[in-house]
Amino acid sequence: NAASRMTTIDTARRAFFRGSAVPADHHVPWAIEAFETVCNRCGDCINACEEAVLVKGDGGFPTADLRLGACTFCAACVEACRPGALSLGVSPAWRITPQFGDACLSRHGVTCRSCGDACEQRAIRFTLRLGGCADPVVDQRRCTGCGSCTATCPNQSIHMKEER
Repeated sequence: NAASRMTTIDTARRAFFRGSAVPADHHVPWAIEAFETVCNRCGDCINACEEAVLVKGDGGFPTADLRLGACTFCAACVEACRPGALSLGVSPAWRITPQFGDACLSRHGVTCRSCGDACEQRAIRFTLRLGGCADPVVDQRRCTGCGSCTATCPNQSIHMKEER
């Protein structure tokens, strides 16, 4: 029936047809391990998101677009999730960290510390390297994956990557 077909998505196959080697990650805080099986893509978590960072992503699954802002971990998405695809029992809320791309201004000798300034946890520091350029470095123990650094990057060179 149509309902059972809707709950099964082969992310590896979708990745193949998108020309990507890896399936899309569904970055949603507190996603249970069987998220893709349990999530019915109703959108209730998206509507409940107080920061409006949850959007409809690949395959209709919710995903956090941290370019829109930071996740405050208010847990409104968990409260709204009737199927139980999100659970406060998942700790930490998610395992994503910022990755700095080639367009990072600081890496090109331009003084930019917007990501470090936006980080409430002070997880981003800058280390000088030869030539006077500073590389942003993330302290994994402090980073919550909130995405405040992503939202404030003027060059959009920060992407969140899931740790496996």
